[in-house]
Amino acid sequence: MFEINKNKRKVDQTEYTESRNVDYIKNTNKFLNISPKNYLKAMKDMNSKKSMIPMLLISMMDKNNKIMMTLDEISEIIDYPKTSLSVLFGEFRKNEFMIKERNGVYMINPLISYKGSKYERDKLVEEYNAIKNKCKKERGY
Repeated sequence: MFEINKNKRKVDQTEYTESRNVDYIKNTNKFLNISPKNYLKAMKDMNSKKSMIPMLLISMMDKNNKIMMTLDEISEIIDYPKTSLSVLFGEFRKNEFMIKERNGVYMINPLISYKGSKYERDKLVEEYNAIKNKCKKERGY
């Protein structure tokens, strides 16, 4: 999945809450803590605005992985054209980054990012899948 350059530093196997070296090839079931606000601050001049939108959305989600704003409101907050954002949201939904629960309510896939404990994540995954299945039935898939 991800490749990290191998170096001679020892991989820390103790359990901490701060960031640490993680070998993604061996530990595919582990999550890595990232501060979206600090990430955005550090990367803002290095990447295009379009490439930063997923992390912006993650920073905007609530504890239920939901963003309760219309496309107009999100467009205004992140200073990105609404039509382009609409197309991008379609791509995000197609690639299961997020789903649209209803107008003005979007949910980020909890398998990508979540806030809280593993138990809370599992509840969010169930909710996400239920919404996804409901949307498929409504569209006749």
